[in-house]
Amino acid sequence: MKSTIKVQAKFDFRGETFCYQADIDLPASFADFDLFLQQLPNRIAKLNNLDVISYKFEMLESSEIEVIGFQSRIASTITELPMRVEQFLETYLQVGADAFLQVIAEDHQLDLKANPDIAKALKAAYELGQQGQPHKHSRANHNALSNQNWF
Repeated sequence: MKSTIKVQAKFDFRGETFCYQADIDLPASFADFDLFLQQLPNRIAKLNNLDVISYKFEMLESSEIEVIGFQSRIASTITELPMRVEQFLETYLQVGADAFLQVIAEDHQLDLKANPDIAKALKAAYELGQQGQPHKHSRANHNALSNQNWF
């Protein structure tokens, strides 16, 4: 399941209140947190058929964007919605790794409290995967890796 946020931007323009909402998939890792935030108004505009060369878009860019919904395997860890998108992403980054690892451990019926070394190993593997270096393997290499007896 992808992690998806529902964002909302409200602003007043020429005596009317406009509210634009969009469902945005969160990236697997935030290699560039600022770029994600910078592109967010354009993504909201595109999903709402709003011309990016307009005063409404300028108002959208300058308005506060809030996260009003969150769908994820770890949704129960972030419940204080709505919140500013910047604050949400900071919270998501803080709780995300541990929360995802807890879900994985539960899925595989692992007791991390009784086995802290397994918790450390899972965390190390997660952090290694988050370094943002893509690993390209041929299908033969992938099959060879998946057929190894790790445990």
